[in-house]
Amino acid sequence: MEWEEFKLSLSQKDLIGIDSEFTLSTRRLVSCFNAVGAHLNKWWVMTPVDWECPCCKRKKSEIVRLNKNNYLTCQLHEHHDHMKDVVKSLFVEFSTRKKTIVADELSERFAIKAAFSLSAYDNTVICFDCNKADADAKRLIHCHKFFSFSPGEISEFIVASPNHEHQIDEEAVKAVWERVEPVFTLRMNLAEQFAEIAAEKQDWYQPSARTAKQTERTAQHFFEFNGLHAFDKYWPEALLYNTEPFKGAKNSWRMKKNPIAKGSPSANDIAHLSATRGTYWQRYDEKWTCPCCQRNKMSCVRASKKNPWVLEIKKVPLFHAACDWASQPDIAMCQDCVDSAINLGREVSHATSKEIQFPSSAITLEELSRIVIPRQHTMHAYRNDVIEQLLPGIIKRHLKRINQA
Repeated sequence: MEWEEFKLSLSQKDLIGIDSEFTLSTRRLVSCFNAVGAHLNKWWVMTPVDWECPCCKRKKSEIVRLNKNNYLTCQLHEHHDHMKDVVKSLFVEFSTRKKTIVADELSERFAIKAAFSLSAYDNTVICFDCNKADADAKRLIHCHKFFSFSPGEISEFIVASPNHEHQIDEEAVKAVWERVEPVFTLRMNLAEQFAEIAAEKQDWYQPSARTAKQTERTAQHFFEFNGLHAFDKYWPEALLYNTEPFKGAKNSWRMKKNPIAKGSPSANDIAHLSATRGTYWQRYDEKWTCPCCQRNKMSCVRASKKNPWVLEIKKVPLFHAACDWASQPDIAMCQDCVDSAINLGREVSHATSKEIQFPSSAITLEELSRIVIPRQHTMHAYRNDVIEQLLPGIIKRHLKRINQA
């Protein structure tokens, strides 16, 4: 299909995940506003038809409006924090002030990298009215030229209406600025320190001849060039080597002795966990107990390889004798019980040479509760004698289920 033919076909449909000047919804908007045409930019094209501005919550059909040339303005902007500009300008100022210039290209790269740690928010696509409202609000409060409000802060002081420029609540702007100014001052002080370190050539940045990201990007090109993306588009590298060459015995998961935790999490540990990794802590109330090991939420909190204290509660399917396991609702259990069910299922799969789509579905809740030895703030231990006693029956049941399928 030629490009002109493809472009013509867009007039009867919308694209998925992106937008266009030539698609059905845009043409309808142009017609609705009696516009000559539509004036788009790249961010409008790179967002879906049903995109919603994170600041004003308006959809595209509520953002568009006629400009002085009677074209429909369809503009989104990349709103960004200006700390990179702050640090870079300070770096230039401090460096050029010295009698002898000691800074070099690496010093400047250090300054720019340091600036990212001072940014108050990520670069975010917002509508052109919200981007303008940020500039207008800054003029109202006469703040530093490099300051910018975050998308969340912009939403606090705009008064939005469909297809019109935002009004600004001046009192709300002043209240937001009063709240954020002390933090901005702190960030500016840190920016000066970073810029001075770079200007003095006291930075610690040591660039790599080739970064890991560059290596990965090159490899992805050659994975595609060699045809591997046809088999696995996401992890083609896993096709080319044995990811687990030294496989231990299939029962090793229950034979090793997991160390018992030393101490318990403090109230502040729990508060920190809740604030930074609190998905499961907040989802389940204080009355929750694991239906398998009967530990309460606090007792299930334990250390992980990456964090001093974590809590994970997950849902998996288990076997139910009364009916097909697939019709049973997944059961929310602590991570240790979930891991136990999955590992036992994998052991059954290995013993029968029959894959189990959901390994946890090989065992019942009652069987699982019999084999685990729960311990506070520690991974489970196991009753291996009970497992050996139950295993033949679980294997037989699994084979029967396969034969009946």
